[in-house]
Amino acid sequence: MKRGILKNLIQVALLAAAGLCLAGSGAWAGDADISLSLEESIQRGLDTNPRIRAAESEIKKADADIGRSRGDFFPSFSAQAQYQWLDSIDSKGPGEDDPDYMDQEIGTVNLRLSQPIFSGMTIYNTHQKAMLEKNRIQAWKIQMEKELILEIQLLFLDLLKAREDLKSLEDAVARLETGVAEAEAFHERRMAPYTQVLQAYVDLADARQELSQARNTVETTRVRLNIILDFSAHRNIDYAGALEKDVDFTKSLQECLDMAFRYRPELRIVQKGIDIAEKDRKIALGRFSPQLSAAVDYHIRDRDYDEPGEDMAGQPVDRDQRNTYWTAGLTLSWEFGLGGQQYYEYSSRDHEVERLRQSRRESENEIAAEVQTYFMDLQEAGERIETTRTALEHAREGFAMAENRMSVRMGTISELLDAQARLSRAEANHNRAVGDYLSSLARLYHAMGVDNRSLDR
Repeated sequence: MKRGILKNLIQVALLAAAGLCLAGSGAWAGDADISLSLEESIQRGLDTNPRIRAAESEIKKADADIGRSRGDFFPSFSAQAQYQWLDSIDSKGPGEDDPDYMDQEIGTVNLRLSQPIFSGMTIYNTHQKAMLEKNRIQAWKIQMEKELILEIQLLFLDLLKAREDLKSLEDAVARLETGVAEAEAFHERRMAPYTQVLQAYVDLADARQELSQARNTVETTRVRLNIILDFSAHRNIDYAGALEKDVDFTKSLQECLDMAFRYRPELRIVQKGIDIAEKDRKIALGRFSPQLSAAVDYHIRDRDYDEPGEDMAGQPVDRDQRNTYWTAGLTLSWEFGLGGQQYYEYSSRDHEVERLRQSRRESENEIAAEVQTYFMDLQEAGERIETTRTALEHAREGFAMAENRMSVRMGTISELLDAQARLSRAEANHNRAVGDYLSSLARLYHAMGVDNRSLDR
């Protein structure tokens, strides 16, 4: 009976495990149907990338720093309690009966409310510095987002180009296989020398080798794109899109430069750094000023003597005492660093401001050079597209004519193979030109600081 129960339990466990495996495989199969466009891929990258999440945490930390600096504007409250025992060992002299030095227990409670009134604007400038630091971190987050967008765009375009190259090579292999068959047929009829058959086999082997490399390029690019989008490497994602030049870029170089100087987050980061350094300089200047503060104190002091006192008639008298009182006052302090510390700190902050201003000029020059480089790359790739498109049309026409000549026994195998090689080369050149154009367009938009995720406007 027990064996039967155990057998049933084992069967149930095996069925449950099989169900979990089927459920897991079904979920993976369902995930394989995910299709992402370029814009959708970028959005997922922005939602899942750990660099962006870390930047969001930095912004929250900056908010906390702002709150901490804001608290310096408000009064501070402190409480202090003390309990003290006093045991007199010896007493001589006219004050030997001084109650301050008799055996006693003393309890004190002090409550203080203090408020800074003037501190050379250091509190205000520290608060302003904290807000500028948050703005700088926000600009830094935008910069990381734009860098991530460019990285995803370039990988996505590389994948589209690799797929187009793969398709072209598959067509080339198919054409060369047909050419090999025709070369063998011509050789059997003694209409072509065997060297043409060998040439056809060599060309086919070269094309197959390039085809294998193209398949590997597609797979490795897909894996890299999966990883940057926080998918597993083996996940079968359909990245939808085609390698096409959808729109013409019509902006002038000056318009691109103007947009770059307006929108590049690096310039905002540098400017916020200058503003922060200026606040540091004002804080250092404020340390030359006197500090004025106000305080209100509330005191409770309780004395409990171990022995009662005596009056002039020798009668016992209770000497225990409890005092409650409050005080208010202003404190003015002015600190002078005789070694010149305050002066040198201010001088250091002043030089830092000048350094950051020069750094901004350098950044502007680098951005201008970057924009001009990608603008010229875009123009050159656009001209290449027109040239390679014409060449591709002629190569297709030439290959079709070579096939027709072969079909009527007027052409040669060498002519067909040469036409095939020209067609494959024209397809590769056109794919490269379109890919370079779109990559240059993505880099130019990034250099301008403009968010154009789908590159279609």
